[in-house]
Amino acid sequence: MKKKQINIIELDARDARYQSGIATYFNVLRDGMPDYINTYNIVFYRSPEYKEIHIKNTDQELQIYHPDTISVVSMFETVFAFVWPKLQNMTNLIVKSDCLSCEGLAYMIKSRMYCKTIGVLHCQPTMNLAPGFVPGDPYFNMDHIILVGDNGRKYMDYWRCKRPFDVIYNGVEKPKITHKKPKDNVFRFIFANGWSPHKGFAKIIPAIRQVAKKHKIEVFVLGGHSREVEPLFEEIKDLPIINLGLTNDQKKIRECYEKADCALFASQTEACSFAGIEAMAYNLPVISTNESAMVEMFGPAALFVEMGPGPEFAVNATEYAKQMLRIIEDKALRVKLSALGYSRYLSRYTLKKMLSKTIDIYNSLV
Repeated sequence: MKKKQINIIELDARDARYQSGIATYFNVLRDGMPDYINTYNIVFYRSPEYKEIHIKNTDQELQIYHPDTISVVSMFETVFAFVWPKLQNMTNLIVKSDCLSCEGLAYMIKSRMYCKTIGVLHCQPTMNLAPGFVPGDPYFNMDHIILVGDNGRKYMDYWRCKRPFDVIYNGVEKPKITHKKPKDNVFRFIFANGWSPHKGFAKIIPAIRQVAKKHKIEVFVLGGHSREVEPLFEEIKDLPIINLGLTNDQKKIRECYEKADCALFASQTEACSFAGIEAMAYNLPVISTNESAMVEMFGPAALFVEMGPGPEFAVNATEYAKQMLRIIEDKALRVKLSALGYSRYLSRYTLKKMLSKTIDIYNSLV
C-alpha cells in the first residue's frame, strides 16, 4: 500500500559560533528518510556579532541570522509570514521543535493551521529545585515528545509533563575506516566539541599541559569559538593543540577520527552527544567528565573524571591527566575500552535504529 506523503518542519535555534549536534541530527535524519517523507528546516542562528537580521532561503532550509537581543515574538511572526505560502501546500504536516526556544513557533503554526507537533529534548535544561517552585511545561501542547536519552525522563517529571514520549537515542552511520593510524610514536587525542564554555575544553588544558611534559602527543580540537576565547590561543601556542575550528568538511573530520587514539570529553551538560557516538563508532577509548548523560552514554566504555558543581564547574586537572596517562601507557586498557564502546554503539546508537523509531512516530501521528 502506498504511504501517505508526510511533511516535516524542523525548528532549531543555535549559536552560530559553535558546532551544533542538532545540525548533525538534521542531516542524518534527512539523508535517511524514505521518499514519502519530506523535510524543511527553519534554523535561527544567533550571535552578538550580528547587527541586523539576514534571511537566506533554499529549497530545504530557511536560515535566519540575527542579534541576540531581537524580540523572539516578532521574529516568529516574520518567519511565519515568510513560510506561510509553503506551509499551505504541505499535507500531513508535523512541526518539530528541536530546542526549547522554538516551541513558541511550533505552537504558533499549530494555532493557525492543522498540524501535529513533536518536541525533541536535545539539551539538559536548568532545573530550579527551590521548595514550592512549580515550573511551566514547555511541552504542554506537543502531540509527542522525543527524548534522546533516559536522562531526559527527569525533566518530564520536573515539568510534570503528561504528554506521550519515547526515548530515541541519536545515531550515526557506521563509518568506513580507510586509513591506518600513523606510526610515528605520537599519541593523538580528539576533542570534537569545540570551545563552547559548557563543553569544557578550557578546563582540561592544564591536564594536557601535564601530559605533554611526559609524552609526545597531539590534540585535535574541532568546533568553533567566540572572540572571548581568542586570548587563550596565545597562552596555549606552546602546546600540541591543533585547532581546526568550525568545520563541516566531512573528509577532514573523518581523518581526525581515524588518526586519533582516544576521544576526550569535558562537558558540563549534554543530552546525547553525536561526538560521543562517533568516538565509539570509530573504536576510540574515551575519557569524560562524569556528567549524567555522558555516564549513560558511555557506561563501562570510558574513564570518568568527577566534575565540580555549579555554573563555573571545575574539572580536576590532575585526575584528568592521570586518566590520559593511563590510556597512553596501558594498551590493554585501550583495547578493552575500544571494544566496549564499539559494542555499545552497535547496540544503541546506529543510524538504522534512530531512523526506524523516528519514522514509526511520524507514521503514527498522521
